[in-house]
Amino acid sequence: MLRDRITGLAVFVLGVAYWGAASALPRPLLQQDVGPEVFPRLIAGALMLLGALLAAGPLLRRLVGWPASPRVAEAGLEGPADVPAIVAVLVGLALYTVFYERLGFVLSTVLFMAIEIAALEVDRKRWIWAVPVVVLLPVLLYLLFDKLLGVKLPTGLLG
Repeated sequence: MLRDRITGLAVFVLGVAYWGAASALPRPLLQQDVGPEVFPRLIAGALMLLGALLAAGPLLRRLVGWPASPRVAEAGLEGPADVPAIVAVLVGLALYTVFYERLGFVLSTVLFMAIEIAALEVDRKRWIWAVPVVVLLPVLLYLLFDKLLGVKLPTGLLG
């Protein structure tokens, strides 16, 4: 229970820091309703929400009367099995923010998604589906934001 609260608080603080980093992204010369900070702020907002829910989870379960999930009950809340996955997520976010401008949106997002999918320990059969998603989704998002919405995203090495 305490571990969930600490992890939730850490994820929430990471979301706040990510929000601040998104706010520091350079603004385009032309004023736009949707700027380059929107997508990172969505990620930051999700991190803050999920961190708060994770931290408040034990309290909410107690108030509502929900039992712990079988996996949590089975592990006894002491298993370190998720620590490498949590570290991989944090490393992925750090690399994403560091290399976003240098590599550009597409390459940094591909790198981020690959790290996250590897952290989820996706089996080989699912990698067949994961690889096209990891490669195509950032390209489609780039085309959507840059070409259709006019939000300039960094091109990095591809520009």
